[in-house]
Amino acid sequence: MIIGCRSKIIIISHHKLGNGKTISSSKRHNFDHYAIFQRSCRARCSHSTTSSMNGFEDARDRIRESFGKLELSPSSYDTAWVAMVPSRHSLNEPCFPQCLDWIIENQREDGSWGLNPTHPLLLKDSLSSTLACLLALTKWRVGDEQIKRGLGFIETYGCAVDNKDQISPLGFEVIFSSMIKFAEKLNLNLPLNLHLVNLVNCKKDSTIKRNDEYMGEGVGELCDWKEIIKLHQRQNGSLFDSPATTAAALIYHQRDQKCYEYLNSILQQHKNWVPTMYPTMIHSLLCLVDTLQNLGVHRHFKSEIKKALDEIYRLWQQKNEEIFSNITHCAMAFRLLRMSNYDVSSDELAEFMDEEHFFTTSGKYTSHVEILELHKASQLAIDQEKDDILDKINNWTRTFMEQKLLNNGFIDRMSKKEVELALRKFYTTYDRAENRRYIKSYEENNFKILKAAYRSPNINNKDLLIFSIHDFDLCQTQHREELQQLKRWFQDCRLDQLGLSEQFISTTYLIGIAVVSEPEFSNARLMYAKYVMLLTIVDDLFDGFASKDELLNIIQLVERWDDYASVGYNSERVKVFFSVFYKSIEELATIAEIKQGRSVKNHLINLWLEVMKMMLIERIEWWTSKTIPSIEEYLYVTSITFGSRLIPLTTQYFLGIKISKDLLESDEIYGLCNCTGIVMRLLNDLQTYKREQGESSMNLVTILMTQSPRRTNICEEEAIMKIKEILEMNRRELLKMVLVQKKGSQLPQLCKDIFWRTSKMVYFTYSHGDEYRFPEEMKNHIDEVIYKPLNH
Repeated sequence: MIIGCRSKIIIISHHKLGNGKTISSSKRHNFDHYAIFQRSCRARCSHSTTSSMNGFEDARDRIRESFGKLELSPSSYDTAWVAMVPSRHSLNEPCFPQCLDWIIENQREDGSWGLNPTHPLLLKDSLSSTLACLLALTKWRVGDEQIKRGLGFIETYGCAVDNKDQISPLGFEVIFSSMIKFAEKLNLNLPLNLHLVNLVNCKKDSTIKRNDEYMGEGVGELCDWKEIIKLHQRQNGSLFDSPATTAAALIYHQRDQKCYEYLNSILQQHKNWVPTMYPTMIHSLLCLVDTLQNLGVHRHFKSEIKKALDEIYRLWQQKNEEIFSNITHCAMAFRLLRMSNYDVSSDELAEFMDEEHFFTTSGKYTSHVEILELHKASQLAIDQEKDDILDKINNWTRTFMEQKLLNNGFIDRMSKKEVELALRKFYTTYDRAENRRYIKSYEENNFKILKAAYRSPNINNKDLLIFSIHDFDLCQTQHREELQQLKRWFQDCRLDQLGLSEQFISTTYLIGIAVVSEPEFSNARLMYAKYVMLLTIVDDLFDGFASKDELLNIIQLVERWDDYASVGYNSERVKVFFSVFYKSIEELATIAEIKQGRSVKNHLINLWLEVMKMMLIERIEWWTSKTIPSIEEYLYVTSITFGSRLIPLTTQYFLGIKISKDLLESDEIYGLCNCTGIVMRLLNDLQTYKREQGESSMNLVTILMTQSPRRTNICEEEAIMKIKEILEMNRRELLKMVLVQKKGSQLPQLCKDIFWRTSKMVYFTYSHGDEYRFPEEMKNHIDEVIYKPLNH
């Protein structure tokens, strides 16, 4: 068959559908774009690229294996404290001589001990670890050469003790000061400036608190170890899962069998060294899942992540001590489980909702990481009443981070950056841009710090870095190819003749990536971008570009879709618009039919009709007639005209999931559309009400100011506060519908996610102004996500 398309003639062959209908091959190429994209990439591969792909797949396999290798790096600091534990049979012999052997064998070239490889900001950690190792060697009168070299390191770098730019281990001032006094008792002459020693002692006096049992080795004989063991000993025999603190209990108390068993259990696994925290399974699993999500590669490890989270959830339900005795673990587990649709109650975080209670009863020295993780967890409130706990945590952690962590020099520069990122609401960020930032800042030799710096080999490694960069590059290549398709569609349809700027091509595609990020859903991503552009054109027409007669003509053409020729065109503008509109919807309806195995064209048309008729109400009944609608009517109509039903519902047909008509008409879908629409509309109104007031356009701020139930009208500020309350209530309700598994729900999770991602993208769009109409921040994100290479 030969048909004309503007000035071109295209020859089209046809393929039979299952229902006897046909589809043109010119449309068919889009159906399995991701598979075709992968094949084309492979076809173009050179030998070096093939090797790169093999390395990519090998790295993925090793990452999968890492889920079964959950351990932390050796801690020189903790190993030294374990080495100082005397034998139960003789106070003059070490209980764990193998730890002394490890210390002697693992001194660094500069005479120090610590994390290997080290980091320029870890001088305080190296000083602390080195001094602990020197104490152990001196106590048992071994390693004279190592002691000499270690003292040389302290002499050279001791001034770092007072360097505020250096990262401090937890309790550094208390513990380092106590170790200096311990050295004096052992007649170990430390080459430290007396002024520095006095300064450290002063900081110790101002830092130490009644409840700092976690750094008990820094308090030593002054501790009531019997009481500490009674109150804080874990089921595994440890004190705070800390080998160093547990070892200190044996050094100063010497009588607890469970402490010995705990340290023995670690050495049975690691032979002659200990990590700074043990056990490590929960910590490693949580950090690994979190890292994969932050890098944006979690989709490659769905089964491994599900298995890990299933185990975390099982332990959560059992009130597992390894989770609930550790603030960071508890907060991370809550966040990761809730965001992955597990039923977890915020009641488990109740003990952290009061700031004063938190700091006086936490029973250990608090790190900024605990505050940070609590704040992240507190953003997941989904119930106005039940999640009051999270609101209280959110309030005090935000204030604490803003006023103390960022402004009072409590933390180093690297930690400040983490806090600044955490203070941004997670539902206002652009995920792929955040993934890029995380990859750029990711270091295979990155570290975390408690009382000693440590790494997780299954998290901080070259495989994850290589894999993440390569995956991001592949996605960028695909995005650029899809964007070219979108540009060709824009040009073929001559959308510029309908008043749409070319800037909307990249802007709408960036929105499509945010909502449908999975590479395999190319059709859905392109459809999303096309629909946003078409809706923008329709909105402009109904917003005043077209006359009332032209609008009625457009609606009649859509109503008589299969017989539109009999309707005729009221104007050339209507003809140009409808020709483009008809062609685009027909093409997308054909693709959707292939995906669904049934025709869905009537539903697509009806969704557009619904939008247009609601826009007509806005134009004729409200704007022209100067009628002010009720709040309920305004929200219902304007949510629909914003596309809250049109775009997310149409997207469902392109996700490779069979969606029945009944399911799309269910109460669950209605609720998702309703909350999404209200969120979208209110975000728009809050950002644009000033401009719309000048244009005499309808806006909820204006309606609230004129329709207050009180006798006197409310002011603008009160109206804005009321809108923010409604917005937050609907945002939480939407997140609840997406995350909480409703009994009897048949709607696939991916389908629910589309609604949340849509609202998240609108939050991002309006958090920097009106980024859709006046994109500034989006331009940076377009460059970062689509064009700019990720040269790590």
